[in-house]
Amino acid sequence: MEYISPISSAVMAVIWIVYFQLFLIQYQRNNRPYMVIHHAQNENPDALCLLVNMGKETIHVQCVQVVLQTRSGDEKALTVTEYRRVGADDSNVHQVLRQGPLQPGGYLVLGSFRNIILGRRSDDSDSDSDSDSDYLFEDVTAVEIRAAVVHGPSRYAVGVRRRFWLRHEGASEIFPRDIQSEQLNRRRHRHEVRRWLETELCPQ
Repeated sequence: MEYISPISSAVMAVIWIVYFQLFLIQYQRNNRPYMVIHHAQNENPDALCLLVNMGKETIHVQCVQVVLQTRSGDEKALTVTEYRRVGADDSNVHQVLRQGPLQPGGYLVLGSFRNIILGRRSDDSDSDSDSDSDYLFEDVTAVEIRAAVVHGPSRYAVGVRRRFWLRHEGASEIFPRDIQSEQLNRRRHRHEVRRWLETELCPQ
């Protein structure tokens, strides 16, 4: 009977370790940022595109970018510079904002997909060839919308992206390539998200 007490202690220690690991996993999951790039109104390219904060912590949006692919094989990375922030209980969608904190349950109205592709973006100062007039909406075959944000508990920026493809047979239509938005919040994603910010901020 003397061995029962050490065995009981060992079992209790294992149980507490497992419990602690489950608690830690649940805590990390609950505090991990989760963002959604939402395409409203089905396949309509004039539908609104939203960036939604589904996490439990406030995030600070540092940049929103769009990457376009055209029929000719060109790829253009542009900055979405005009969008509207809407809080979880805010009905005023008319204030135009560029960056800033996004509360849990809040979302940014990035504009319609057509406007994002053709107009709501920064001018490319490197070349006049990237102006709005060098391609038509019908020339665009694929779109990636991505955002880099600062999440309170983390030292590093995290990202989200979602890809869409366009069909121009008759009326133009846009479809998501994936059901969910891709979350870039792990260690292996840090370099890529940092690269987005470097193209945006051009640090010396």
